[in-house]
Amino acid sequence: MDKQKNLFIGTITFIILSCGGWYFMYFSELNKSLEVMNNNYKQLQNEKNKYSQLKNKFPAIEKEWKGLKEELTTLINKIPTDSQFDDVSKMLFSLLEKNKLAIDNFNPSLAPLDEKQIISPETQEMILVEKYPIDVELRGSFINFGNFLDQLAFSNYYLTISNIQISQNQYSEGEQKISFISYIYTKNSSNDISLNQNNQSYASTSSKVQNNSGLTDQSEEDLITEAIQTTGATSLVDIVKIIKHIKDNSGKDIDENLVLSLLQKRLKNL
Repeated sequence: MDKQKNLFIGTITFIILSCGGWYFMYFSELNKSLEVMNNNYKQLQNEKNKYSQLKNKFPAIEKEWKGLKEELTTLINKIPTDSQFDDVSKMLFSLLEKNKLAIDNFNPSLAPLDEKQIISPETQEMILVEKYPIDVELRGSFINFGNFLDQLAFSNYYLTISNIQISQNQYSEGEQKISFISYIYTKNSSNDISLNQNNQSYASTSSKVQNNSGLTDQSEEDLITEAIQTTGATSLVDIVKIIKHIKDNSGKDIDENLVLSLLQKRLKNL
């Protein structure tokens, strides 16, 4: 009887210990899985919050992007083509004269100082933007120069000014000597670039043929005089047009100082 009782108690004890061990092991693993799932849930919740914040900011970002796109488009539209370089130079020269500023030096560069390629946000077309410096020295009052800067800001063309230097004119009381560098920006589309390259290649070939046939044996002074008459130059700004005319028709690179000297003599005689 005691043996049966002990066997029964032992069996019950074994079953209880087995169930307790199984229970402990099962719920321990389950608790670990629950912790992992809870961490994953928190991570997903954080990601969701981040995306919700980005989603809320998206209208503002889209509005800012559209504003920058419109600003860039407006800026590109204000940049003249390379064929309008003379018009921009004349506009700048006339604006100085309009504000009663005496011009001592107005020297546009024929070679670009820098160039950048940008993509038009409207047409997705590649555009080459070139930057041409113009050295300017003049005399006048600070007020007139300030008026010039104000009017330049509302110009139809995109121009910038840097390296402004102002000093008192020792020979004239109340008058300042002013110098600065103005930058003219011109643009060429990808189609214009290809066309210009073809034209330059043709012009180079034509100039070689003319040189071989003796058609361009004129002196530099004769070429400049003829170019001044042909282009109808009426101001120092037209120096760009004159040099370009000589380059296109004879293939020669003329000294800018010589052109400026002859043009000044020409204008004095008018």
